Amino acid sequence: MTTPNPTPADTDPNTPGQTPVDTPPADPTTEPSAEPPAEPKSGNSEAARYRRQLRDTEAQRDQLAERITVYERGEAQRHADRLADPTDLWTAGIELDELRGVDGTIDPTKVAAAVDQVLRDRPHWAKSRTPQPDRRQGASGEPVHPGRGWSGVLKR
Repeated sequence: MTTPNPTPADTDPNTPGQTPVDTPPADPTTEPSAEPPAEPKSGNSEAARYRRQLRDTEAQRDQLAERITVYERGEAQRHADRLADPTDLWTAGIELDELRGVDGTIDPTKVAAAVDQVLRDRPHWAKSRTPQPDRRQGASGEPVHPGRGWSGVLKR
């Protein structure tokens, strides 16, 4: 029993007498799944998947570390209130790691020591002091000595 070789007319799906197999069109709204379909995986493809997951996890870790660094810098700047511009702490070369305590949080005493060091080197970076009011000016609470009034001036 031999089967005849198929001719181009036999393989054409539009030939009468043959019903083409309907394949559903690809839905453009569905996203391709991150996981390939379940098929036997080789060691290389599984290792590649783990490498991708590792890269994604490292990227997330780096983003979170950057966010925490921004918050810690803000906390250190909040404690550097004796500087006119608290960002001068970083301009002076102070590193964030120098300001951390034993528990890893920003230590206000270390920030104060760093601000003291910066102000010793650059005193013009200090926040300007508010002037103290002169208590001798204005109403002092002492009775006013009656002197000549307008009537005395006009009589002359």
